[in-house]
Amino acid sequence: MVTEEERAYTTFEAAKICHVTHHSIKNWIKQGLIKASRTPGGHYRILERDLDAFREHFDMFPREREPVKKRIMVVDDDPDALAMMEKILSNEGYELVKVSNATEVGLKAAQLSPDVILLDFLMPEINGFEVCKALRANDSTSDTPIMAVTCLTKEEDIERIFECGADEYLAKPFKVDQLLEKVQELLTRGRVAK
Repeated sequence: MVTEEERAYTTFEAAKICHVTHHSIKNWIKQGLIKASRTPGGHYRILERDLDAFREHFDMFPREREPVKKRIMVVDDDPDALAMMEKILSNEGYELVKVSNATEVGLKAAQLSPDVILLDFLMPEINGFEVCKALRANDSTSDTPIMAVTCLTKEEDIERIFECGADEYLAKPFKVDQLLEKVQELLTRGRVAK
């Protein structure tokens, strides 16, 4: 019999605690990031202490902090743009994850499971088109809503933005209420399967 201290979670319960999909939990188990055992029926069970150790290691939400703020990742190489978006979104009660280096996006997005990603498409090293395709190809971020926030305004560029997997588009410079409205819409509706 499992004592109260040794509570075991299903992948669905663990996913709810970590604010990710149960597919993410299964992937992390397969990658050896979360210690888990299997039931005779082949289902994973995660001991509370093992889940807590994983969450502490990856700096995930403590359970006591309900209700949870929505987490938005902002990817932009311009420090002024990052600072402005942080101010706007933090004032609305969102938790911000700022990324200025496009090469870090995939790893951080997989670790932190943002609810929405705001992505600049004109960046050095890796452009937003490549980043967007990579996020769509990764199981842990394939369903995360992505909004392009960019100076690209030509029709063919906008078409390419949607073709590589973006769900929404916002041209820079933008109005604050436009940004907030589109973010809220993405949070409410989630990813639209294409």
